[in-house]
Amino acid sequence: MQTLLGKSQIPYVSWIRRKDLHVLTTGNFTYTTDTRFRALHLPGSPFWSLEVDRPAITDSGVYECQVSTQPKIFRRFKLSVLGELKA
Repeated sequence: MQTLLGKSQIPYVSWIRRKDLHVLTTGNFTYTTDTRFRALHLPGSPFWSLEVDRPAITDSGVYECQVSTQPKIFRRFKLSVLGELKA
């Protein structure tokens, strides 16, 4: 997701898993104990991503990116995992 803010504004970006309303990350801090999830952001970049390492079928669903602006900016993304890689 790209945040469209000036350089003087430093937003907090949160990623939420909608099926259980679990806040996965805020900024670069990860709230979940599932280490497969992490936020990716380069300093100074307007782009934020949520990385899911080794996604499982149970990870399928809607994820929401929220930007702490007034009014709040948010986008929802649907993740569909069709199968799992075998080691």
